[in-house]
Amino acid sequence: MKLCCQNATLGDIVFLVDSSGSIGEENIRIIRTFLRNVIQNLDIGPDKVQVGLAVYGDRPKKEFLLKDHMDRTAVLDAVEQIAFLRGGTNTGKAMDFIREEYFTAEAGSRARQHVPQIAVLLTDGNSNDDVSKPAKRLRDLNVFVFVIGVWMRKHKCSCPPQKKGRYVRVKECRKHTVALSVKLATFTFTCARGEGRVNTADVVFIIDESGGIGNNNFQLIQSFVQSLIGSLNVNQTGVRVGIVTYNEAPKAHAYLDSFQDQTEAQQFIKLLPYRGGGSNTGAALRFTLESVFKGRGRREDVQKVAIVVTDSKSQDSVKEAVAELHWFPVRVFAIGVNEKTPDLYDMASYPTNRHVFAVDNFMQLKPLRKVMQKSICSAIIQGLCTNRYLESSAVSPNIVSMENECVALRYTT
Repeated sequence: MKLCCQNATLGDIVFLVDSSGSIGEENIRIIRTFLRNVIQNLDIGPDKVQVGLAVYGDRPKKEFLLKDHMDRTAVLDAVEQIAFLRGGTNTGKAMDFIREEYFTAEAGSRARQHVPQIAVLLTDGNSNDDVSKPAKRLRDLNVFVFVIGVWMRKHKCSCPPQKKGRYVRVKECRKHTVALSVKLATFTFTCARGEGRVNTADVVFIIDESGGIGNNNFQLIQSFVQSLIGSLNVNQTGVRVGIVTYNEAPKAHAYLDSFQDQTEAQQFIKLLPYRGGGSNTGAALRFTLESVFKGRGRREDVQKVAIVVTDSKSQDSVKEAVAELHWFPVRVFAIGVNEKTPDLYDMASYPTNRHVFAVDNFMQLKPLRKVMQKSICSAIIQGLCTNRYLESSAVSPNIVSMENECVALRYTT
């Protein structure tokens, strides 16, 4: 199940492991095996994936920070030392703990360099404290939260039975653990770098072609958009791309069902005409929602991304139009060239520091490409983290309360 990148990965990943009495010492050993299988799939290094780990019961305990181990062997050795704490289960307190102690620059977090921030929680779901607010605080910090719900049985395992009414033995359940670890590693970590190919999304470019840009600079915008499309797996089942340009009035040049592959989309960009004129960005945003995102080729269950490129203050209001986009929902990136107005921040999705990009001139669009590729990839992953389960099952009420904040996996042992 390959999602984004085909090359090496980049991410800061913190594992938070329930080590309370309800887990049990024997199952801590199984969780160690699970973690080893996940970590074996990671390309760990100072410029690649960094891993941290904390355990918790009544209180959280630091095992190792993101900055502590810079190779796979050291991380695996540290995993073998995970403590069994016993006691109660305060998952909310533990989530606040990793937010305050792990996802900081001092602990090794590279969030300021736009490196994806990922938390993976393994728990039996029976928390003694509130988890919904701590989960939201992590999301507000732009941390992607994955929850693995662990259901324990004393002498048998509730993995999918081979025959109706019969539990699978623990040995067979461990095989299930290995398979799930590979799925988690693939889902979580192969999309982090953002220089490979984003797999599934509807992406629409909204390009200002007003008189202040000029024909030469419009060609630089075309080259920039071509380079971004080069990071997308464009086809009818993967990424679909739409193109809108605007001056006083918007015009749809390509709908979400227009392109069959990446090459066709890139060649089309070269042929876009430049018209000049005024700049009604608000009208362009509203038109894009109604005519493109809701128009031909639309899909219901994929992340939707709008990328606005402009060099001037809009001559009409953008706030109402962009509110409709956000509500749909569409994740909006705003790229401004010589842009000194608050329009970019009015348009962009939250947090704005991850969705607003301002450059001084059109030549600076080219080096912006890699940062934008990473940001688009991260946006798509975060979209997958909302109201979605990778394994459908009845889950603990504590994990249900985190449903709108996290991806939940069902791991049985």
